[in-house]
Amino acid sequence: MTEIQNPILPGFTPDPSILRVGEDYYIATSTFHWNPGIQVYHSKDLANWELIAHPLADVPEVDLRGTMTPGGIWAPDLSYDEQTKLFWMTYSKMNNQDGRMFDADNYTMSAESITGPWSKPIYLNSIGFDPSLFHDDDGRKWVVTLEWETRLGYQHPGAIVLEEFDPKQGKLIGDPVRITRGGTDRGAQEAPHLYKHDGVYYLMTAEGGTGYGHAVVLQRSQNIAGPYESDPQNPIITSTPYYYYRRNDPDAGRPDLYNPDAPLQKAGHGSLVSTQTGEWYVAHLSARPLPGLHSILGRETSLQKMAWTTDGWLRMADGSNLAKATTPGMTGVELAHAQRPFTLIDDFGKSTLDLHWLTPYGRPSKDWLTLQDQGLRMRGRQSFFSRMDVSLMATAVTGFHETVTTKLKFKPIHFSQSAGLVLYYDNHNWLFERLSYDERNDQTVLDVVQAKNGERTELEPIKIPVASSAAELRVTTDDAQVQFSWREDVNAKWAPVGKPVDISYLSDEDVDGFTGLMVGIGAWDAYRRESYADFGWFMTETQG
Repeated sequence: MTEIQNPILPGFTPDPSILRVGEDYYIATSTFHWNPGIQVYHSKDLANWELIAHPLADVPEVDLRGTMTPGGIWAPDLSYDEQTKLFWMTYSKMNNQDGRMFDADNYTMSAESITGPWSKPIYLNSIGFDPSLFHDDDGRKWVVTLEWETRLGYQHPGAIVLEEFDPKQGKLIGDPVRITRGGTDRGAQEAPHLYKHDGVYYLMTAEGGTGYGHAVVLQRSQNIAGPYESDPQNPIITSTPYYYYRRNDPDAGRPDLYNPDAPLQKAGHGSLVSTQTGEWYVAHLSARPLPGLHSILGRETSLQKMAWTTDGWLRMADGSNLAKATTPGMTGVELAHAQRPFTLIDDFGKSTLDLHWLTPYGRPSKDWLTLQDQGLRMRGRQSFFSRMDVSLMATAVTGFHETVTTKLKFKPIHFSQSAGLVLYYDNHNWLFERLSYDERNDQTVLDVVQAKNGERTELEPIKIPVASSAAELRVTTDDAQVQFSWREDVNAKWAPVGKPVDISYLSDEDVDGFTGLMVGIGAWDAYRRESYADFGWFMTETQG
């Protein structure tokens, strides 16, 4: 039997929702403030996954400009209606979290194919977040959502509510029914998913916050509206397999619950799938923090093989509830090939952008991005501190030892124009190896700019002259250290740009977020928005 290595989706791929249709497997993950929104991956063997679609790419109603970190697109739920042969995608758009009000709007949409075209999103409610859609045997459809609690004196974050959805009317009908306030005492209940097995309804939720106390929890009922009983051995998957009480605790990170003996940290937010071989798996988010608890890669997607007990509960195949770094593959299904580190090599020679490229806040458009024979042309707009019109495109950092290079031609004429290679967490936290303009000497120069908690610093006081206004730029990560380098001549040796930089601050724990580190290319122009940068190619190489 083959072993599957976790994480199956390394780097920023949180909140997985897994689905099987025939012998094809799909996983949808959150993108938060990154466009085009919702990433869908495909696999035949549960180990090797390919990014195939962004269901929100052609949905103009989704505008993430101005979204605070970590707002945007949360917890997509991917389902399939066997009776109508339609795929359904249900998701939250978190608009604001100030005052712990959590202003979210929830939607669902359908398509005949996983790659679309998708219908116009149908508004469901704004009662909370993490909605999912369940298709019952009788054809009725039900939505379960976390009802976000804002009142003093009530248990936070709230209850899971059940509502019926009528696709013909395109809306929820009837009154919501609160079906549970948690299956454990860990608190911070969210991410509900309904399933039916042997005539029994099962509710899978995430509890314990999205940090180190995270867990996958299971409850069941003979009736869809409850009452639901908790699995006596809850949680069924976690990184902290012991009892603790944290109900009504608003802290989602909970670093005091870090388990040094856990192969994976933050295991939770699970989604269940049955295989064509009659086996069961749960896809769940996880993290691999560096020493000092810095999860620079963000929350990733992992997989655990499961089995039903004789008394109708779900257990990890090894009988424990501690998330593992490996899990058994499907019986009789060989891996298409050995799992390999992710590599992106893009010469920008296609008519459309590679699916791995994401843009923060605003959507990619021809107003600032142009693919042409010479590569990609990017017009500078607002600085990377902006949450509106930012000329930046990036892909997830997927390993602790990664080398990223790009070729750039850029001739600025004003000190407010810059272009180059960027490591980016959000608009307040990034590193920028850039070409800019030295007015005193009337020349293009190279340096590194850092944003840390919203403060801007030019790391090297000495600017390196770049006579040709063209260079190859490189960044090499080594756990929490990165080294920027460059060369003007393709045959020259790489020269360092300054000293190594500590990037541990570009992590969920330090930013108090839950997204992940991205690497890419960008430009800004506060002069007349007329400058442009030409990128010849971009390449990532991950060693692990």
